[in-house]
Amino acid sequence: MPYTFIGVGQCGGGIVDAAFYDKSMFRVAVPIAINSATLDLQTMKNIKREYWVGMSRDRGFIDGAMQGFEHFVVGGYGKNRGKAEQDTKEHEDVIRDMIIERARVKGAEGEGIGIAVAFIVYGLGGGTGSGAGPVIAKVLKEMKIPVVAVVVLPASHEGGLTAKNAVESLNRLTEHADSIILVDNQKLAYAESTEALFQRYNEYVARSLRDIVVGTALESVNPADFEGYAPVIDLKDMITATSFRRGDKQRPGFACLGRASEKARDLLHYIFPVRGYKEIDIISLLYRAFMKLSLEDVRVEDAEKNLVLLRLPPAYLTKAGKINTSMAKRVMEERTRLGETHFGVALTKKNLATAVVLLTYRPNQLSRLRTLSQLAGQYEDVSLRVLEEYEKDFVTH
Repeated sequence: MPYTFIGVGQCGGGIVDAAFYDKSMFRVAVPIAINSATLDLQTMKNIKREYWVGMSRDRGFIDGAMQGFEHFVVGGYGKNRGKAEQDTKEHEDVIRDMIIERARVKGAEGEGIGIAVAFIVYGLGGGTGSGAGPVIAKVLKEMKIPVVAVVVLPASHEGGLTAKNAVESLNRLTEHADSIILVDNQKLAYAESTEALFQRYNEYVARSLRDIVVGTALESVNPADFEGYAPVIDLKDMITATSFRRGDKQRPGFACLGRASEKARDLLHYIFPVRGYKEIDIISLLYRAFMKLSLEDVRVEDAEKNLVLLRLPPAYLTKAGKINTSMAKRVMEERTRLGETHFGVALTKKNLATAVVLLTYRPNQLSRLRTLSQLAGQYEDVSLRVLEEYEKDFVTH
């Protein structure tokens, strides 16, 4: 299997579980759900026990198929990020072996083990994910696996302890991740019945990630088959679009995502598939994706670089249904400070035209990170040192 999705804690497990609602994901990726509470694992609908890993305070990591699993994985870490980090460090070899076993790959010591890219997904404000997540990212990097971290920022009203956990976890994660995609609970902070919205928010993030993975791995375009501009991208392009290189150093970018979709045909023409495709305004689709970015208080035009993947029915790339992908690419290029966009098209059999965008920033451009750092400082003397150290690399080069 080329890809692995590792959900750590309740938040990360929920997003990964939602991503594997589409069974085609199992064709290109292996899910792994790591949690310190059995109840959280049991609520998942798509990731079965064979993909579970439990975290026990006194026994380390527990195989989901182990007899008596429920008796060992009961406590949870609450918001004790430090304890979760310490326990994970003590059992790094065990979790490494479990990842290899579940991904069904083998490799020589010190070499890549056959996982092309690993996604690690977790919430920054709690205990299990924020503590174990960076350590697992370190284990993956030591296996020479590119790491894309998808992490959820706590809302400001969640308080100083969650901000402290987020700041400390980000400080550690930045040393081991190739790219960091931010999802922001602040987007839900002013809505009523926010608990009911979390599942829908998780599903939105999961669909965006699924579009990128399935679109690049299973639905890639052969440009020679189409008359229009139909470029191909893969997950290496995604990492390039969400990271920065200065000299011999590579730093993760801090990206946010957006997604918009539109039905390609009405119900009648979908049932009786003879033409009937609507005209799709790709520029409008991109702007709608911009309006649904996963991070609060960012400007599209301030992004250093970006990526867009369009998933379209094949009819839109023929001469008769041709869409202006060249114009869409220019729109994306004009909205990046470095003039760098990674633009791709994928084919889909679904009755949808979809645009997923990733916009990448340096950390000092993101007011939400500064807000969390200030909240964490009120709790105790904690600062998001990455804000200063990261910028030094840009100044010196």
